[in-house]
Amino acid sequence: MLSLRNKRESLTLLKTPVVFFILITITILRIYSLYLSPIELSVDEAQYWHWSRNIDFGYFTKPPLIAWLIGSSTFIFGNEEWAVRLFAPITHLFISLVLWGTAKYAFGANSGKIAALIWIFTPAASLGGFIISTDTPLLLFWSLSLLFLLFSLRQNSIFTSLFVGIFLGFAFLSKYAALYFLIFFIIWWLIYDRNTFLSIKNILIILFTSFLIASTNLYWNYLNDFVTVNHTISNANLTVITLNYNNVIDFLSSQFLVFGPLLFLLYLLVIMDSFFKDREITLLTLISFPIIILIAIQSFLKIANANWAVTAYVGATLIISYYVTLTRSNAFKILFYLGLFLNIAISVYILTITINGSFYPLNLKSNPLRKNLGFENLASKLHDTFKEEKISKIIFEKRGDISRFNYYLNRDDNDLENKIYIKTNSLVPGNFYELNFNYDLINKRKGEKILIVKNETDAVFKNYDLHKIKLLKTITTKTVKNLKRTYYLYVGEKR
Repeated sequence: MLSLRNKRESLTLLKTPVVFFILITITILRIYSLYLSPIELSVDEAQYWHWSRNIDFGYFTKPPLIAWLIGSSTFIFGNEEWAVRLFAPITHLFISLVLWGTAKYAFGANSGKIAALIWIFTPAASLGGFIISTDTPLLLFWSLSLLFLLFSLRQNSIFTSLFVGIFLGFAFLSKYAALYFLIFFIIWWLIYDRNTFLSIKNILIILFTSFLIASTNLYWNYLNDFVTVNHTISNANLTVITLNYNNVIDFLSSQFLVFGPLLFLLYLLVIMDSFFKDREITLLTLISFPIIILIAIQSFLKIANANWAVTAYVGATLIISYYVTLTRSNAFKILFYLGLFLNIAISVYILTITINGSFYPLNLKSNPLRKNLGFENLASKLHDTFKEEKISKIIFEKRGDISRFNYYLNRDDNDLENKIYIKTNSLVPGNFYELNFNYDLINKRKGEKILIVKNETDAVFKNYDLHKIKLLKTITTKTVKNLKRTYYLYVGEKR
């Protein structure tokens, strides 16, 4: 039987109830911080909320699971920001527990506790516990797929392989990056296994089951002209190549912040050795490190966001939990402890940012929080104008504006549902709103009053087919320090 349990577990850890208490406490604090936080929804979060109002098997840019999660939490708790984000910290708690079980099963009890603590305090989980994104459910189902895959390697059973396929299918319904798991797992099987521990029959079960689950979204894409697939391919389009070394440096340096500065360094130190370990360690290596390399290449050819390689750190967490219990090197253990405590400090700092909406004591020249502040106040002023002026439709020109204003204008009473649209000059829809709420494609009555919201004074009104367009008023709100956000409200009548 294949086993990598370390028989000489020399690292003394906290007792199991204490580790579990830490995980629960951190999660409760993160949920409480969501409730207190003044930070408003991001563009994507507000758009996901909009999707959740109409549960489906797919949406313009993403598979459906993110909308299902938000729809579940808001159905129970309402539409406040904390309810929209509620599943973020809860899901990261579940990921920590799954990694605990995975490492314990593969490498021993101490490794399991280490893996759980590593994950709950990674910057990715700390920030991900505040922001609801498609990465959140992806990481959970990726972890579950890996757990049952390790079960399958030990047992070679149809039952465990069936669950690998099920969870992999749900990972695909979370984000198409789940394909990395399948691709690198098959590469591993062809190189290191080849029917030795996992039979071809069970490989086929995994493939068929995952495809069956994913087919719901594939069928939705078929009915909708493969809109999500085409959008994803468009984002990965390498016909426009930049060959920019700075992009690679930016991406790789960002990974020190995603996983933690010292823990990422430790991961890099052991990764080459991991390729030549037992099958399970090699499996973890092949479904983690190549993802980082692949996205680094993408960043060189075009561009890549820091979170695009986040799935690599599921395997990285398990690899480090293995090595830290195996090694007799005091230097490695010291670096690990320092890395874990550094991540704890970063996690606490992210928690304070969430609660206070401030980077204090840091004094940033460009405060990123300004992008997610002030929209609720502006939306209230916009709603009052809509009522006072007897407006029939509100028009925006940017996805970032329509997404967040739509949330704050409809969060409480849906009063402006289907009265908010976007004006675009693009012939091909570039986002969800351009496809479904295109101003040019709706019926307009002669004489109705239409409000146009712009964030510039030298406004141009091309192809609006309105007359008597005039500046109605200016609405302004404070964001951070002395910075303000201003919108200019223009009103016109349909010819």
